[in-house]
Amino acid sequence: MHCPFKPHVLLTSFYDRSIIGQTVDRLHSLADVLEVNRGRNLNEQELFESLPGMHASIAADEKYPAHLLDRAEDLVLIAREGTGYDGIDVAAATERGILVTNAPVVHQATANVAIGLLIGMVRKLYIGDRDVRENRWTDRDHRTCPALSDLTLGLLGFGLVGREVAKRAQALGIKALVYNRSGVSDAATWQVETGSMEQVLARSDVISIHIRHCPETTNLMGRSQFRKMKRGAYFINTARGGIVDEAALIEALQQGHLAGAALDVFAQEPPAPDNPLLGMDNVICTPHIGGETTTNMRVGMHMAIDQIESCLAGRRPETLVNPDAWEHARLHRLLSEIGEV
Repeated sequence: MHCPFKPHVLLTSFYDRSIIGQTVDRLHSLADVLEVNRGRNLNEQELFESLPGMHASIAADEKYPAHLLDRAEDLVLIAREGTGYDGIDVAAATERGILVTNAPVVHQATANVAIGLLIGMVRKLYIGDRDVRENRWTDRDHRTCPALSDLTLGLLGFGLVGREVAKRAQALGIKALVYNRSGVSDAATWQVETGSMEQVLARSDVISIHIRHCPETTNLMGRSQFRKMKRGAYFINTARGGIVDEAALIEALQQGHLAGAALDVFAQEPPAPDNPLLGMDNVICTPHIGGETTTNMRVGMHMAIDQIESCLAGRRPETLVNPDAWEHARLHRLLSEIGEV
């Protein structure tokens, strides 16, 4: 970066600094950085106190509603250091000329977690672990399970993650059946069969969610959808908790319609201690770790910093998720002011 101007950047990432330290050093070399590390996503009040005066925010998974963006009068860029940006009111950001970018680096890792959860759940590895610890080595009846190659995996969503899950499933001999809201033009290339959502739900032994969370997909999986699944089927969600009506999922599990569920995401994160899902023996819970590998942490942070550098150079960011904001972006005014100094 050749411009002497140093933007004010808010960094909320709670990734281990021993992993991303060198990357954060790079950020400090080009910006005046306010690090607000709480070991978790910031709440609205903490963001409210931190955003004024910031030109950019390298965001974890915080919520950026419209009224909060009104507080950030100098903000030109929100750069997610991960893939999902459903917590950001993108329409409000676009209206205000605030650019939003993401770092689409988690699809490989998330696909690995989805397949890991599938294997652990269907093959009942978590039950086997518990049985060994409780001296129940010979109690085999409750560990009976189908072969993976007997399964049909229904994928709801066929973007970057869904495609990687299909590839891994097929390597295990699992048939992949796909529903995608915008259709699938290259199903033959990926060797998958496509169908309506109702068809995929009815024919699959396992359903795995890979749809982006937005107003149209909130509670997409509700009571009606769970009832359309096979009795004894399994459910996996590594996308976003808001896509699933948790009360309907709990009901389907309690009534025995579903054999089990594996969840890396929840409607409320972390889930409340009294959430019934946490007490069910046939539910595997993980703490939203789908994309959290050391490689992704470094690369995601680098990509976020790259977007800041692109903006300061007057270039349109490569991973811009609201291109309609570009023509009237606040960035242009900031660059004009810098040029006049």
